[in-house]
Amino acid sequence: MKESKSNFEKNLDEIKQSQLRMEKGQERFQKELAEILSIHSDRIVDHLDNRTEALNKRVYKAEAEIERSSRQ
Repeated sequence: MKESKSNFEKNLDEIKQSQLRMEKGQERFQKELAEILSIHSDRIVDHLDNRTEALNKRVYKAEAEIERSSRQ
């Protein structure tokens, strides 16, 4: 009986240690995921900003050309 109780306590300790490792791993995973998402969202925003800037330049050139043509 005493040996059975000792084995139970040993198994319980192992389960607790496993749970702690899983919780720490989950925390690390969540932090890394948040960091990755932040990096990629920054890249997406930069890409969209660049595309918007290029489009605005094209619109400005087209408007200037239309204005110039309408004056003639």
